[in-house]
Amino acid sequence: MKTKLIAFAFLLLTTVTLAGCGSKPMTDADMAKKFGFTLEEFQEQKEIAARMNMSIEDHLGMKK
Repeated sequence: MKTKLIAFAFLLLTTVTLAGCGSKPMTDADMAKKFGFTLEEFQEQKEIAARMNMSIEDHLGMKK
């Protein structure tokens, strides 16, 4: 019983530790560069997408 508890604690600690190892989130500037917009143009498109309850990716995919 005690070994199962120790194994579970180790697994939990490992999971929590590795969860923080992901890549950093993209900023608006990174996304604008990815889609070929200036930062201002990207923010306008992002606001339009939000008004239509769409993600920016879905919205920009419609324009192509």
